[in-house]
Amino acid sequence: MIELSFPRADTEFDVGSGDFSQLVIRDSGNGTGFYYFYDESEGRLITDFVLEDRKQVATLCQVKLINRDGSFSPRIRLWKKDKTKPGKQIAEEESTSTGAHMVKASVDTDDCRVNFWKVIDFLQSLREIALPENPFRVVEADQVDLAQHLAGEDKATVISAVRTALGGSITEEDIAVLVNRKGAVRTFLQLMTDRDFFDAYKARNDVKQGDEGVWQHFFDANQWIFGYGLSLISSQSFDDHRLEQITTGANLFGGAGKRIDAILRSRGFVSSLMFTEIKKPSTALLADRPYRKPDVFQPSTELTGAISQLQKTTDKAIRGIATQFYKAYGPDGEFLGFEVSTIRPKQALIIGKLEEFESNGDVNQEKSTSFELYRRSIPDIEILTFDELYERARFIVGDD
Repeated sequence: MIELSFPRADTEFDVGSGDFSQLVIRDSGNGTGFYYFYDESEGRLITDFVLEDRKQVATLCQVKLINRDGSFSPRIRLWKKDKTKPGKQIAEEESTSTGAHMVKASVDTDDCRVNFWKVIDFLQSLREIALPENPFRVVEADQVDLAQHLAGEDKATVISAVRTALGGSITEEDIAVLVNRKGAVRTFLQLMTDRDFFDAYKARNDVKQGDEGVWQHFFDANQWIFGYGLSLISSQSFDDHRLEQITTGANLFGGAGKRIDAILRSRGFVSSLMFTEIKKPSTALLADRPYRKPDVFQPSTELTGAISQLQKTTDKAIRGIATQFYKAYGPDGEFLGFEVSTIRPKQALIIGKLEEFESNGDVNQEKSTSFELYRRSIPDIEILTFDELYERARFIVGDD
């Protein structure tokens, strides 16, 4: 079989192998007023970036520039070229930097998304090119009309319009709470996945403790994650301030200096207690090697140790109270206005991530099963992973 070869057009730039540093902006030279990129190393005008090049079909991204008062506004066109029939386009999608869209047909860029974002990153790196400062997202036409109608209005007018649309009462504080919580969810994800962001957060907030101290700081600032996420009963911090408390010694209850990462109480006429220990997302849930090959995995020493720590701290605190019902007092001796039941308080441990059980893009069922069987065998302690807590927080704010 003879394999056909189709030469690339002289105006096409291979994103995978090309040198972006050789590209400069040049007038197209045909009197249209459009500008394109010029490859100085090869002396040719570049109109299209090749995102993916297969035997018969290529996916291209055309970038055309419009000069506006010394800066350039890009026009991006994604299209597929049938290489067996020169000049024939299979499908195309046109877009502009202003957000307006004219879609002629869908262009699937899933297999070449990395190269596509290389082109976008290149455009963003150029000072001569003016890109929108705000994040771009596609919305329905009626949403665009609403946004344009409310643009420039004061807060009271916007809130009034939203209240009318929703048919209920909503305040500026309600909107602020939702916005702040959505922001906290994004911060939660970045703290779990981006080490540079994690270190910057630690430095910015002057956290003196180790990595666990960063999580303590974050959850102190976002106690609502615990209030809704650890039980079906609405909960809050014990004294409306810090989650972390000293529970024995010179302590919250009265009673050799044990701390708990978070102590919560349910809301109600009589509050129930919940003691919580917070570890790290990187903490291992299972031992590195199977206890019995090939399918028996034991919990890690970090997991069993955290459980023992939580149980011991809880036990010492409850024994120090020596009563089934306790009137809560603040650090200055003032009555906090509620009573606490100390009968078998709940306990929770936040540790590790379920992603630990990922293997070659799939779930290692033996590891996952071993972990589930273990944590369900401890009825008094709810063991939650950081990614499970994150997903609960997303659900609370409706961040789908």
